[in-house]
Amino acid sequence: MRMRRIAALFGLLSALAIAPAVNAAPPVSVINIHVVFDGPETFTASGGVVCVSGEAVTDPVFAAGFGRQGRGVGTFHLIKTLTCDDGSGTFQILVNAATAPSSPGTLGGFAVVGGTGDYDGLRGAGSLVGTGTADGIDDVYTGRLHNGG
Repeated sequence: MRMRRIAALFGLLSALAIAPAVNAAPPVSVINIHVVFDGPETFTASGGVVCVSGEAVTDPVFAAGFGRQGRGVGTFHLIKTLTCDDGSGTFQILVNAATAPSSPGTLGGFAVVGGTGDYDGLRGAGSLVGTGTADGIDDVYTGRLHNGG
């Protein structure tokens, strides 16, 4: 039952990420976030929709399903606030992802849930792949973002 819910969640996020648009599809944006477990998170971005770099903050985090002794699929749900180095504003993304003991990382989806400054009208969604590092995680968010504001 839990796996069906996880599969349904990923299916919904995938559908949102590739849903056809009335106008031409927005360009693909890629956001790379380097998460350091005991330090600041930094990001870089490409695609021309958001700023090229900045700092990210994760809050809050809800985790579930991480069974006893490292068994079972674990899911986590969080919001990241990304603040641009160039002062153009901030934007928030909702992240839903999962991992398993046999997996080398995490898989999931994201959706933009808000923004300030130049990103007040930012919208979009996509997928994410996270890879563990010695001091944290390197997350790659790939999706179609557009700024309607």
